[in-house]
Amino acid sequence: MKLSIHTSQQQSPGSTSLALGIAYTDGLLNEDQISSACQLASDAFIRSISSALVSNNRKQRVDRRQASQKTSEGNTLDEILEQVLRQGSHLSTV
Repeated sequence: MKLSIHTSQQQSPGSTSLALGIAYTDGLLNEDQISSACQLASDAFIRSISSALVSNNRKQRVDRRQASQKTSEGNTLDEILEQVLRQGSHLSTV
């Protein structure tokens, strides 16, 4: 019996294509067994990719939220400095 597996990957901006090729001879494996193995591999791959997507999405949302908070803190600091400068210039004219 001969079993050969071939994978290939093609990338273009914004997408990646994956291909899996399985060849077998000698009749020791039937189509149902091959189909079942392929389905298991596909399910595992989809689970792994989906988990990575969810994780990356969460990280990006946290990063955006932190950046937004830093911007907000920076704006508050700017407002405080502006008030201090206004009051300081008012005090120097008195």
